[in-house]
Amino acid sequence: MNCIPRFGRGSARTLPTHRDLGLEIIYLEKGALNWHVEGRIERVTAGSVYFSLPWQEHGSADEFEPGHHWHWVQFALTGRIDRPRRRFGFHPDFGIPDPLARAISARLTGTPRRCFPATPRAAWLLPTMVAELAVSGQPDRAYVSALGRLAILELLRCIDHAAPGHPVDAASRRVESFVTRLRHECDRPWTLENMAAACDLGRSRFATLCRRVTGDSPVVLVNRLRVDRAKTLLRTTDHSVTDIAHECGFNTSQYFARVFRHFTGLDARGYRLKHTR
Repeated sequence: MNCIPRFGRGSARTLPTHRDLGLEIIYLEKGALNWHVEGRIERVTAGSVYFSLPWQEHGSADEFEPGHHWHWVQFALTGRIDRPRRRFGFHPDFGIPDPLARAISARLTGTPRRCFPATPRAAWLLPTMVAELAVSGQPDRAYVSALGRLAILELLRCIDHAAPGHPVDAASRRVESFVTRLRHECDRPWTLENMAAACDLGRSRFATLCRRVTGDSPVVLVNRLRVDRAKTLLRTTDHSVTDIAHECGFNTSQYFARVFRHFTGLDARGYRLKHTR
């Protein structure tokens, strides 16, 4: 379909910096990713939508992206897509009139963020649209066009719901604050019990909110932050791999080796060699 240049679902081992053929909207169903648009990095967590415009270079900030599942669709625009534009229209199949297109384009180009919590409708629309496009034979053009129009409009609702003033419960705020603290204290001997206690929450409630806020379980989050610190030390110091493992909070170098390879696709020495050439 001309109105949908590309679409897909699943995962990718790597996501190098690239540009697309239209407005891309991604729904991340599982996992968590560090993505950038024009160098600005955002954490994309499960249950989020993420968008980029065709003239914007974007991709993963990490070399290896394990354990995610996404659904994505590119929506064709009218006019040139090889240079930045503050106003643009959409392919006629979507039935979006010019005044509405101007309002949508102003909203999308005017927000510095690209990642937002998905509304329940957005979480349904993107997978449903991809499933319809993926059927064998010719997809139902009218149905896909209607879903596409709704997906574009629902993206605006995702943005609006994330605006300042949208209510966030106190427990979620405590978890968000703790995650910020955890980045600087990831070397401590954290357990599910003491992380939950730091947020004045029970273990189950903390685990649920941690996954909602970060896209990771508590254990995966701690390991991810420890690996991020280890990557920095491998690039910037001559400390031994064993010393770095302990500096980052890993009890054994063997466990560090397994976790590091899971998150980066490389062993620690290979990572250091690659980044010190």
